[in-house]
Order: sequence, then C-alpha cells, then structure tokens
Amino acid sequence: MSCYVDRLIDYTGRVPYRHKVWCHLVADSDDELLRAAEQLGLSEAWLQGTRGWDTHFDLPAPLRPAAQALGAIEVDFRFMGRRTRARREALKLDADQAVGAPVGTAVEVPLPAGDWGMLSAPRGVQVGWRADHPLLGEQPVATLEASAELAGVVTFAEPGVASSTGAVCRVAVVFTATARKPAR
Repeated sequence: MSCYVDRLIDYTGRVPYRHKVWCHLVADSDDELLRAAEQLGLSEAWLQGTRGWDTHFDLPAPLRPAAQALGAIEVDFRFMGRRTRARREALKLDADQAVGAPVGTAVEVPLPAGDWGMLSAPRGVQVGWRADHPLLGEQPVATLEASAELAGVVTFAEPGVASSTGAVCRVAVVFTATARKPAR
C-alpha cells in the first residue's frame, strides 16, 4: 500500500479540538487515501486539501498504529514535501490522473476496471503491476518508479485501442529529488 504517515505533532494549547496530537495521512492516489480512511473509521468530510495535490487527513495519535497496521509507511517531512511538490507539478501536465514522488519511490496508480496494458512511458520510468492491493482489491494498480528526476505522461490502454473500442488512461508523473524548486 502506498499510504504514508509523518511524525506526530503535539498541538496542545494551539487548537481547540478534542485530539491535540496528530500526524498527516496521505497516499499516492485519492482512491487509496479514501479507502484507508474508511478502514480507519474516518469520515470523508474530514478530508483536507482541495487543490488536488494536497489532499490528506489529520490523523489523531490513537489511530496512527492502525494506519501502520494497514501498511502506511512512516516518512519524514522531507519526503512529504517532495511528494507534495511532485504531485503539484504533475497536475500541470495534461492527463487523467496526476501522481508524484521522490526519486526512487514506487508510486501506485489505481486504474479504472479493465484489462490495461502500458502503451507508452517516458524514458526512465519503470512500469509494473501490483496484484492483491490491500485496499483496492481486484482493481488494476500500476506501479511507476524512476531513478532520476523526470516528468512526463504514462499512457495505459485497453486491448481494443487500435480498433477504437478500447479506453485510454493518461497518468502524469513527476519524480523529484529536492523539496525546493531548483534555482533559476
């Protein structure tokens, strides 16, 4: 599963909420994030971020171990910054979905139900498939990974694309090595 939690922060004295200590729960896709939240008993109404690249849940401390038991990976703030920046940059590309991650991190991309194959990918992107996803079940899930910074669009297609009967799904992907924009 490609869900992530960062370290717990104590907001005691700074927030009026019942839970004063929490971390962030994010995922490679909003599908995964919402399925994880459902498993943890979080209401979709608590989803934060409306810009597409910043969706997350504030996860109360008592639920963090349950998220990790589901497979959420503990990461640091640098990873979160790189992931967020990469996803924001991917949204600028013309595609059906956008994902981003630090270089060397595999990204899981849920695709609509169907018999998908990879039609094209930028040079340097390794494409694979994940079976038995713990949250998405039988839904097709592609894995994308790169060992260097890059941005581009991976195109997946169903078998009938050549005869105009199959569907196409374009996934924008950005892999970044730094949390800040490069100096100009």
